[in-house]
Amino acid sequence: MNAINPSKQAAAEAKRYKIEFPTLICRQTGVARDYKITKLPHLVIIDQEGIVQGSKLFLKTDKIKEILDTLLIEEEEAASSHE
Repeated sequence: MNAINPSKQAAAEAKRYKIEFPTLICRQTGVARDYKITKLPHLVIIDQEGIVQGSKLFLKTDKIKEILDTLLIEEEEAASSHE
């Protein structure tokens, strides 16, 4: 999420940090306020149901992958328990 920089600068920052997943450019939208983001850079992980699963200051790619892998495992386990 980038709540400060113009979109081209935000895209350059994402490239610089090797961010390969979609990022939200939210200047003047109130999204940062809605998610109670007070410091940047910030990462918000939102699941398929729209529920915030994580909200932290920016993390390195390996930590992000760890969080996402855990969420995917939990989702798979939940889905298999409903079968």
